[in-house]
Amino acid sequence: MKLYSGNIQVQHLKMVADFANKLYNRLKSHVEDLMNSKQDQSKIRIIEAARVCFARNGYDGTSIRQICEMADANLALVSYYYGSKEKLYLAVIERFSQEANEKFDGGAFTKPEDALKDFIHTFLSMRKQDAQFHMLLRYELSSKSPRKATMDQIFAPYLTYIRRILTEGKDSGVFHYESLDLVLTHILSILAYPAYDSLLLASYEDHQLSTEAEILQTTRFIFAGLSASI
Repeated sequence: MKLYSGNIQVQHLKMVADFANKLYNRLKSHVEDLMNSKQDQSKIRIIEAARVCFARNGYDGTSIRQICEMADANLALVSYYYGSKEKLYLAVIERFSQEANEKFDGGAFTKPEDALKDFIHTFLSMRKQDAQFHMLLRYELSSKSPRKATMDQIFAPYLTYIRRILTEGKDSGVFHYESLDLVLTHILSILAYPAYDSLLLASYEDHQLSTEAEILQTTRFIFAGLSASI
């Protein structure tokens, strides 16, 4: 009888221990999820604040302290997540590139003219939404920045894509031009340069166009230069 009672007690203790162990693991997992969620939120706040600061002040005019104050984050977290200011900056650029990839299809296309219209529309829409950031990108891509090689790698797929559009358009008789490099430079200059720039604003006589009207007029201008119809 005592042996039977002892076995019951042992089994009971094992059940309690198993329950306590499962409860501990669940609580541990919950705490880890909360910690990871908090870390993810801090990381997102830092990169979003960095995007704003870099766009407003440029790379050299932005400090880690400014970014952390805007993100309400500890200075040490930048080193923990990104390693350095330059790596954080490149992370911002890469995130922008990923966002662009989601909006712009760089894959196969049937008609080069439709692909070019879509490219123009996507590029100008994004530039309009984030004009300061596009000015920063334009500066980085056109200057002798020590980050230029990395920037070129990030944006190489877009250049390859628009080159393919123009090449296939010429081969099919839709576009007409002599130098691919020259026409590509002209198109990218038109797209990258913000309309109604403050330096030229005083000379403008008309009112600013809506985004869609600006896109349509720019598309017509580019297609006219390629001797193509929209």
